[in-house]
Parts: sequence; C-alpha cells; structure tokens
Amino acid sequence: MTIGKKILDLRQSKKLTLRQLSKLSGCSLGFLSQIERDLVSPTIASLKKIADALEVNMMYFFDDPHSNQKVVVRRNERNKMVNPKSKVTYELLRPQFSETELEALYMYLKPGAFSGKESHSHNGEEFVIVLKGQMEVSVENETFLLDEGDSALYKSNHPHSWKNPSDDVTEVLWINHPPTF
Repeated sequence: MTIGKKILDLRQSKKLTLRQLSKLSGCSLGFLSQIERDLVSPTIASLKKIADALEVNMMYFFDDPHSNQKVVVRRNERNKMVNPKSKVTYELLRPQFSETELEALYMYLKPGAFSGKESHSHNGEEFVIVLKGQMEVSVENETFLLDEGDSALYKSNHPHSWKNPSDDVTEVLWINHPPTF
C-alpha cells in the first residue's frame, strides 16, 4: 500500500476531511490531495506534519502490520523510502517495534539533497555521523560543514535543516530520539 493510500485510509478512519487535515497539518489542501492520489511524494518535513496531525508516528506509513517483530535487520531486508523531491534514500536500520525509543537511519543524500525549504523543529534529539562525503547541518542560525567522520548532536526543538552541498552522494547514519519515522 502506498503512503498516499495509507494517509487517505487513516484520514477517513478518523472521519477527517481534507480541509480539516490541511488545517491540522499546515499543508495545503491541493498538496494533500495530490499526495493521497500518489501524484506527488511528500517531503519528510511535510510527512512529519501529516503524521502529527493524524496522531501517528511517521513510521506508520512504512510499517508492514503483518511483519514479525525482529531483533536483527539484515542489509537486504531494510525498509527503504526514496524521496525524489528531496533526493534522499532512507533505509530504516532498526526493527519496526512501535515501542522503540530510538530510530536509526542509513541515508544516501544525492548532490543537492535537502531536508526541506524551511527549517523545522520537533521534540527530541538527533545525532548524525557522516560515513562518506560531506553535508551541511544548520541548527538555529548556525551552519556546520561536516566531512567524513564528523558528527553532530542537537536538540530537535531548535529549528534545524540539512543539505548535501557537494557533487557526490553523501552517506550518513542518523539517529533520532524519539523516532520521527
């Protein structure tokens, strides 16, 4: 089932109109309609707003409710999400336990990849380490260039964003507490 279909089904099960979801999420009515019809893919920032408005963890849109709970996630079994708009491929490294307090992501950032046009904030903490390449992380009004092996840790309630300013794919390990997916 697609992300758009899951959003549509969840919205309807909560008896919300598109207009109501638009007000709750801050996303435009037209954008939400396009997502639900699978015409566009949401950015992670907009998917987070939609998940918060629908009162679910973002990973709800990626979980397979019929999968067995595991301890080990093999590389070839990682749940993947490709966001062509932001030029990012996300691989979920943790088993998909709903009660998990940590979320670990392996992310491939294509040249020009970015977290969204605007900084965003939410509860929690984030840790990132650059495994290959480089990226910029902005927290509040300060921007940091991270090279291979560099890491950053910050409170997520501070406005933050990131991007890959290089001409090469950057690979990072990203850990969130609590999970944002």
